[in-house]
Parts: sequence; C-alpha cells; structure tokens
Amino acid sequence: MKSLTKTIAVGTALHGHKCRFNKRHIIANGDKRLQVKEGRSEMNYCVECAKKALREGIEKLTSVLSEL
Repeated sequence: MKSLTKTIAVGTALHGHKCRFNKRHIIANGDKRLQVKEGRSEMNYCVECAKKALREGIEKLTSVLSEL
C-alpha cells in the first residue's frame, strides 16, 4: 500500500540557509533540520517550524483515524 505521507527525515545542515516555511529563520551549518522530499524537490525546515508542522499533522491524522 502506498503511504499517504511524504518522505521525511531529520538531517544536519551542511551549510547555512533559510527555513522553507519562515524565511526569517536561519538554519546554520551543523543545525538539525527537517528534510521533506516530494518528487525531486527537497524542502528544509528549522526545528521550530518542523515541530509545529509535525504536531499539526499528527492532530489531523489522529482526527481522520478516529473517524474511520
């Protein structure tokens, strides 16, 4: 069965860049980040934004699961 979730992993930034969700959040070299792959694209999120997105995703999936 195909998964309904995207490919996600926790990684370490090899160089500094901006968070995909909030451009004011900087991910520095060596910082942990959430990597989300969709097709050939890879999006990186800072820890703060990643935790918020994961919590919201868990709530949504839990709600859908309870309806089944």
